[in-house]
Amino acid sequence: MRPGKIGSLAMITGLCLGLAACGQAPTRQQDEIHTGGPGLSQGQVQRQDAVTRWTNDYCIAVGSLVDGLATMPTVDPSTPRRAVQTSSDLLGSMISGLDKAVTGLRTLPAAPVPEADGARAETVAKLTGVRTRAAVAKQHLDEAGAAPRIDQDTLGEARGPLDEVSKLNLLAGFDAVPDLEFAVTHAPVCQQLTVRTTP
Repeated sequence: MRPGKIGSLAMITGLCLGLAACGQAPTRQQDEIHTGGPGLSQGQVQRQDAVTRWTNDYCIAVGSLVDGLATMPTVDPSTPRRAVQTSSDLLGSMISGLDKAVTGLRTLPAAPVPEADGARAETVAKLTGVRTRAAVAKQHLDEAGAAPRIDQDTLGEARGPLDEVSKLNLLAGFDAVPDLEFAVTHAPVCQQLTVRTTP
């Protein structure tokens, strides 16, 4: 099992259904995270548990973006003006999901391993960048809504940010650090954010 990309909006809906409350893991589930095995000292087991709990909380934070994407409004193409309005609504929903995920990531405590904090910072930077571009596209759509004529470029304003989100790897860098790769396979919420890949 490897950390994977979100993939597509259709897959996002399926992921959301698999998450506990669409990105919110029950406290009981978190309390039951135990990663110990034979041959490990008590200190090693405690460290593994700490890394796995932090990683699970990380996945809860990014899972809120999955939740937001799964509940985005659809675009109504019946008229150019309706398409612009509903595309703006869709971007607004996506921006809210990005904001929630970034807030969740920023409020996590310091990670038990330094590489995890680096991965978190990278994800925050990516989400913030997409959010900035989505806000610009939404502003253009809102301004175009009152224009007498709407061209195809304006109608396609939402496509760029949506394509960016669909290609995001929410667990980028985790598979490069053994402690984090192990944690992903044992953290309940993270398992819902991974896809099985073939070599």
